[in-house]
Amino acid sequence: MKALVLVAGMMMAAGATDTDVHLGKPGGSGDPLRWRGMALGAVVDPAQVERVILLRAVTSAPRELDLANLRRILAESATLPLQVPDAPPPGPWRPRDGIWHALLLMRSGQVLDLEIHAGDDGLRGCLAAEDGARGCFELARPAPDAP
Repeated sequence: MKALVLVAGMMMAAGATDTDVHLGKPGGSGDPLRWRGMALGAVVDPAQVERVILLRAVTSAPRELDLANLRRILAESATLPLQVPDAPPPGPWRPRDGIWHALLLMRSGQVLDLEIHAGDDGLRGCLAAEDGARGCFELARPAPDAP
């Protein structure tokens, strides 16, 4: 009898909780483009980022500098408007090709996926939430070629 109660307890304890986050398969019924036109700082207040979990950094910088750079980018880009992402949302977890890929743990408990990559037009950051909301922002433009 004790074994049966133990097995039942283990099965219940192994289930997902309200604090678990699944960014690989966004859920929710809201508009995934609802951040369009909002300032990055309205979605991600840099002062409310409790923890940055850096998953990928393709730089020659020391780890502390990579983490500091991500926080600096969020602070300096807070007024930039979020735009519609270029590509449709990726399927479940995919290889990342960006310079930085991080999870942002907010003081509110929200978890956001942030990827910053370089393109022809400069650096671009893209943000995604568990409920499917997504938005991108331009960080830097290359200087025009001198005549």
